[in-house]
Amino acid sequence: MKDYILYRKITRIIMQLAEELAISPHKALLLFYSSEVGQRLHDAKYGYQLMSDTYIVNDIKNAIGN
Repeated sequence: MKDYILYRKITRIIMQLAEELAISPHKALLLFYSSEVGQRLHDAKYGYQLMSDTYIVNDIKNAIGN
């Protein structure tokens, strides 16, 4: 996946995460990058790049217990 496409996907995920958790985009950014999912999204072998934004957001929320 091209970097610019991946970064646009990450932006959408962070904004959706912020909206669903009612937190600031900055807090959502920190939450995303501190999560295992956030780290795995950059590695194609995990397949997160092919999953929907909502699936990834739900995976992060499940990981933090929401």
